[in-house]
Order: sequence, then structure tokens, then C-alpha cells
Amino acid sequence: IKPLNRNAIADEKGSYEFPAIPYGKYTLEISSIEIVFKRLEVNVTKDENIFNVLAKANENKTLNEVGVVGKTEKKKIETSGFAVAIIETKEAALRNLTTNELLDRSVGVRVRQNGGIGAPIEYNLNGMSGSTIGVFLDGIEVSTYGSSFNLNNIPPAMIERIEVYKGVLPSHLTGDYVGGAINVVLKKDVSRNNGTIATSYGSFNTYNADASITLRDKKTGLSFRGSGFYTYTDNSYEMWGKFAKYTDRNGILTRDFRAKRFNNTYKSIGGRFEAGFTDVKWADQFFLGYNISDTYNEIPHGTTTAQPYVGRFTEYQAHVFSMNYTKRNLFVDGLALNVNAVHSSRSTYVQDTVTTLYNWDGKPIILHTDYMIEAGSPPIIIKAPRNGAQQGAPTITHVESKKTNARSNLAYTVIPGHRISLNHKIEVTDRDDTNLLRAVNKDLITVTQVMKNIVSANYE
Repeated sequence: IKPLNRNAIADEKGSYEFPAIPYGKYTLEISSIEIVFKRLEVNVTKDENIFNVLAKANENKTLNEVGVVGKTEKKKIETSGFAVAIIETKEAALRNLTTNELLDRSVGVRVRQNGGIGAPIEYNLNGMSGSTIGVFLDGIEVSTYGSSFNLNNIPPAMIERIEVYKGVLPSHLTGDYVGGAINVVLKKDVSRNNGTIATSYGSFNTYNADASITLRDKKTGLSFRGSGFYTYTDNSYEMWGKFAKYTDRNGILTRDFRAKRFNNTYKSIGGRFEAGFTDVKWADQFFLGYNISDTYNEIPHGTTTAQPYVGRFTEYQAHVFSMNYTKRNLFVDGLALNVNAVHSSRSTYVQDTVTTLYNWDGKPIILHTDYMIEAGSPPIIIKAPRNGAQQGAPTITHVESKKTNARSNLAYTVIPGHRISLNHKIEVTDRDDTNLLRAVNKDLITVTQVMKNIVSANYE
């Protein structure tokens, strides 16, 4: 409406309204991409005026529909030049699946787990396994975070997506991994304040809980991300087989003994906290983080179940400090920089000092025949071989390990669809083993520090 220069948009029924218009004569202009422009004079003479306008369709500019087409992050990666599959975790977070269960359902990926929760795991990608497969967390080898923070205990609720590369790796995942890689990308979105919490209880006294929170100040871009998890299980499921044996008091051996597993408890707790800035002039994301995790894992037997263990366990703890910086269009359009650095201080404690041998019913192996009872002889508790414990010689081992892992990626998009990038990785490992039962002079031990540098470039 002119000359007031006020605008109103008609709704789906064509209704429109101009409130608080002074009395007088005005020009009403009606325009749309679908109709012929129309102008008419109106006279406002009372508190409420109704003007019905008959518009004529513009035949030359009639549109049937408007389509907006875009690619999700999943589609962008899957249509890149690499053999990669993307696993999304939104559904899994609601169905109480573990990360490894989610991976095992993916085409071409097989997860072999030797036991229940917390047991050793091996990944197989299209027939390749072992050290040929790289497992990454946000582009950093997950081994940097220690045994207490891995795919065994990271809940899907903390994960944005999982990238499974089968073959050639992109430059930002540089390494000597000829069989492919699994890259777990944790959630990073802090566009709104958000909090989640989930808990579950299952068989074998299994507890799972995780929580997360994201906070952001819109004015300054100051952001915070925090998440944590807790897992506990007895792993007391029933098992049997030719290696599950029972020795009675007369020394007679029974195979295929059905029993519930014991000394198989697994407990893990951890938290990840990051603070920084998002969507500011000097950075798309800049975060400083601290990651803490602790795991207690009992070891029930060796490679086979021939001999159950009691009292053998391991404890893992890790303190990890991280820095992540990403910036698109750095100095010039098309230039992007991504720096991800992690320093971890990890400790492993292994204890094995029990010398008594046990049956799969959870009790010590005792010889006490009828003849011994009649003769008044005391029962004989069977011990491990001389100087032996549950697995070899008695030991209390403490391992201190420090590891620094940093990756830098500089990429430039020459023209849309053509990108060159330069990547550098440095990895430094320092490890110190101590047998607390057999203390030795550390001055007589050679201390080794391993450093690895990898530089790579690629064109996409």
C-alpha cells in the first residue's frame, strides 16, 4: 500500500490485512510471480474496510512446482571417489545397539568378538583384518585414546556417523593400512542447546547409560560439548564345549561341562568435555578437549577355556587432551585447513597372583578320595605348577604410555569438483613397563621412543 510503503502477504486462502491505516486515499498494488500485476485506488473511510481483489493468472509464468535438491553429508561422502559406506547412528541410539553390533550389520564388515562385552575384537573388511585395518576416532587412531575408550564402550548416541573405507583411504586418514579403515565421527553440532540421557538394563546384569549436553552462546559463538557413558556387566552367560572341563575329587575329568562363566566382570566409565568457539570469523570450529576413561576387566581364561582363571584382571585408565581447528575459505575462497591433535597419558595394570587351580563350577580343584577320608588325610588343593599363577608366572605389571598424535590437512578447491590437498601426520610413542613383583634398576634398561612422520598429497 502506497505511499505508506507497507507490505502484507496473503495466506493460502488469499486473505490479507493492513492494521492501523489512517483515513485517506491510497494505492493498493498486488503482485506475484503467478498473477498479472494489478494496481487500484482505495479510499479508507471507516475503522474496518474490506477490498476484494480479482487477480488474473499470468500464463507466461505459471509454475507447477519448485524443487530444491541437495545432498546429505552421507550422500556427499558415498558419491566421492572412494569405496566408502556410511553408517548412520540415529536409529541405533534409540534401539540400544552397541557400536560394534551396528558395524557387524554393515555390508562387507565382519566383527569377531571373543566373548561378551569387553572381550577382544577383530574387524574384517572384505577379507582383510588385523593390523591392515585402521580404526580412527575423528581421524585420529583410536589406539591413542587407550584400551578404556574404544568401539567397545563408545555408545552410538555419541556418534554422528561411521565411515567404512574398503581399500584406498583419503589423505586425511593417512597410514599404512592397506585393508581399509573405520572412521568414527563423533557428534559436533552445537547449533542449539540440547541435552540427552539414556539408560538400559539387560541380561547377565548388564547396565548401560550415556548422557550428553551441548551449549552455545549465539552472540560470542562460545560453545561447550560434554558427554559421558557407563557400562557394567557380569558376562555370566552359560557355556559348554570340549574345553569346558570339570575335575572331581577323585581326579576324574569330565568334558562338555555346562557352567555359567565367572571372573568375567567388565566395567567401563568415561567422559568427554570440549569447550571452544563455533562459526566465528577466525574459525568454523575451535575446541580444546579433555577425555577421561577407566576400565576394569576380569580375564576368565586364556586362548581356550581349558583352565578357568580367578583373580586375573586388568585395569586401564587414560587422560587425553585434544585440540581441533577447522576453517573453510582460509585467506582465500576454496582454501580449507583442518588440524586435529591429541596427547594421551595412559596406564595399564595387570594382576595375576593366585596359584590355586579352579573348576568351571567356580570352586578350587580338590582331591579328597574315599580312601583319604577313611585315612583321615586332609584334602589336597591343587596348585598351579611351581612358581605359577593363573597364566604363567605371578605378575603385577604396570605400563605407563604417553602418545602424541597430530594430523594437519590443507586442501584447496581449484574449481568446483577439483581439489588438491596436503596432509601431515606425526606420531610419538613413549612406553615404560614395570613388573612390580620384580623391581629392577631402571638405569640398566634401554628406553625406546618411537616417532613416525607421514606426508601425503592427493588430487580429487
